[in-house]
Amino acid sequence: MIEALAALLGAALTVAACYAAGTLALERLGANLHRPERFPLAFVLGASCVHLAVFAVMALKLAYWPVLAAIPAAVIAAALWTGTWANRGERSAPVSRALKVLFGVLFGAFTVLYLSNAWAPEMSPDGSGYHLGLVSRYLRVHGFEQVTTTIYANLGGGVEMLFVPAFAIGRHSAAALVHFSFAIALALAIFAYGRRIGKPWVGAAGALLTYLSPVVGVDGASAYNDVAVAAIAFSVFYWLELWDESRNPRLLVPIGLLAGYAVAAKYTAFVMLVYAVGFVSWRARKLRPLLPVVACAAVMIAPWAIKNWIYAQNPISPFGNRIFRNPYVHPVFEMEYTRDLRRYRVENLWTLPLEVTTRGFKTQGVTGPVFLAAPLALLALRYRAGRRLLAPGLLLLAVYFTNVGTRFLIPCLPFLSLSMAMALGNVTGLIALLMVFHAATSWPSSVKRYAPNAWRLTRVPYREALRRIPEDRFLRERFAPFYQRARMIEAYVPAGERVLAISNVQDAYTSREILVSFQAAFNTVLTYSLSMGWGDAYQPARTLVFRFPGRAAQRMRVVQTEKAAALEQWSVHELRFFGGGAEVVRRPQWRLRAFPNPWDAQLAFDGSLATRWRSWEPIWPGMYIDTDFGRPETVDEVRIETSTDAASALLQAEAMDEHGTWVKVAGKPEVQEHDVPGSLRRAATRELHARGVNYLFVEDTNYGAADFRKDPQAWGLTVVAAGSGATLYQVSP
Repeated sequence: MIEALAALLGAALTVAACYAAGTLALERLGANLHRPERFPLAFVLGASCVHLAVFAVMALKLAYWPVLAAIPAAVIAAALWTGTWANRGERSAPVSRALKVLFGVLFGAFTVLYLSNAWAPEMSPDGSGYHLGLVSRYLRVHGFEQVTTTIYANLGGGVEMLFVPAFAIGRHSAAALVHFSFAIALALAIFAYGRRIGKPWVGAAGALLTYLSPVVGVDGASAYNDVAVAAIAFSVFYWLELWDESRNPRLLVPIGLLAGYAVAAKYTAFVMLVYAVGFVSWRARKLRPLLPVVACAAVMIAPWAIKNWIYAQNPISPFGNRIFRNPYVHPVFEMEYTRDLRRYRVENLWTLPLEVTTRGFKTQGVTGPVFLAAPLALLALRYRAGRRLLAPGLLLLAVYFTNVGTRFLIPCLPFLSLSMAMALGNVTGLIALLMVFHAATSWPSSVKRYAPNAWRLTRVPYREALRRIPEDRFLRERFAPFYQRARMIEAYVPAGERVLAISNVQDAYTSREILVSFQAAFNTVLTYSLSMGWGDAYQPARTLVFRFPGRAAQRMRVVQTEKAAALEQWSVHELRFFGGGAEVVRRPQWRLRAFPNPWDAQLAFDGSLATRWRSWEPIWPGMYIDTDFGRPETVDEVRIETSTDAASALLQAEAMDEHGTWVKVAGKPEVQEHDVPGSLRRAATRELHARGVNYLFVEDTNYGAADFRKDPQAWGLTVVAAGSGATLYQVSP
């Protein structure tokens, strides 16, 4: 019970601080708000401000729980002292009793469902993974630190900053409850907007179509950020409407802050900044009103861009890695990652509407069958308010296609839901029927019938929420095998050691640093070294030999001359130079250069066949590996030891003459196929140890798992623990 109360306290303190900060801001803005819209708009605006305060605490390495508790407490005290906490504002037009009852019953029933799930132990895939894994890691060191072994550390953490004080007090569930508060605020804001434009039934329907959507429920009850992004995006729209109505120049401040906060929360929400700038430009017909919008947006965005520039050498990491080249994220990973997100496992995108509404297995969640009628929203174009709603909705829908997971539709839903309800005009019977149908088809027992394999809520876990069932027991039973794997690592890996994992681990439940194979360049290089032990295609079974009349040269290079198809890369296990039949001895004076990926150039000269330099970009003309011998050397042969997975590489050897000009000395090398001398297994694990990684975590279904399990001694591995469908190995020195 103590854990349950701590979770509630951590969330309540954070949510109250956000509302308090928002009310203090409203007092300065002079915004003329109706009472129903005061809480949701103040809460989201205040969240943007609280997030900046927490960011500053993290940057200053002051993230101790007394500090994190004192900041929200101080903001709340200020709001109470100044009287801004009170729910002041104009009264909205009253709504009918029928609407109050219908909305109250449906909203209340689903709120109980969502609240109990958010309060229960956190077991969502990404919430128990990187969202809270990074929060937990930062709290252990009391602030930000350079994390180069996961791309997720480089994403904007606008919402996760609110998780920090909640997590410091109430752990995982407190963070989920904070996110759930955004779901409440979003629903109330949508309803309030309908009342503001004189269409309370439309507002209620828009709120419930969004709030009751199964994917909104499971996402909003987890330590994710998609529902929060939807609330922020809708708040940007709402404040723009308020500004357009009053032309109060002070309202440009919350517009800019929230538009920037949207970007800080999730990159794809940048379209709301575009929308805000475009809307203000269109309605004001002047450039001056844009200045506060852009300046306030920059206040929210700049801290995250600067953090990425310092830690990742790329202000928009993990994207843009061919513009801002760095050793932490490979461009080819970015290309493969974004390609996969555009498709998931949906072979035919024409089936996407059915997948995201009624199936949900491939795209991980459903919005509900009612959204099969989404084209109905176009009928709202006959209203001015409908056109205003569909503009940002379509912008958000456009960026959805960069990631077709169902939850990435959530920011579109408020605009789409309101438009669908508005399309029905003022026929309250039809609108009420729409709400009831959606509620009936969105309750967990109904969703189970048409989307049994979708990510969804299943029941009201009140005993788990109140911790009548201990958290550890619940997670071991209901979150198997993922929780057990994380706890296995926690139990058997010494503090301070890093673990290379072939696939994801729920690192919010372990304090050990997990290097997931695909999440960063460092991890990927080590994983490919291991792959050479069991995968023939990765082994150096091919040698390319350039022969030419001997010449004295201080610098020589091998250059790529053609473009390859698809995502094929150029790789070199070893680059060797010969003169008179003897290899030119490598010396410390050699200077190695490569483009792209200059950071791994030494891997082509380290004498290990279990490592290789890779371009980590698709093959294109002009790639090179350049060797400066430090003095003239007589060379008549160049050998490249490589693998068979780069068959499209077309190379030539060049030498620099006395005038500093590169001269071609040989093209079209002789290709020699041969067996790899001995096993590379032990050499691969030596590479792990040399780079400070002494533990390997492999699931039974991972590639290479059978080879590790069959003969761990051949790999230089010792089984430390096994179970839950995975094995933990220690690497021998």
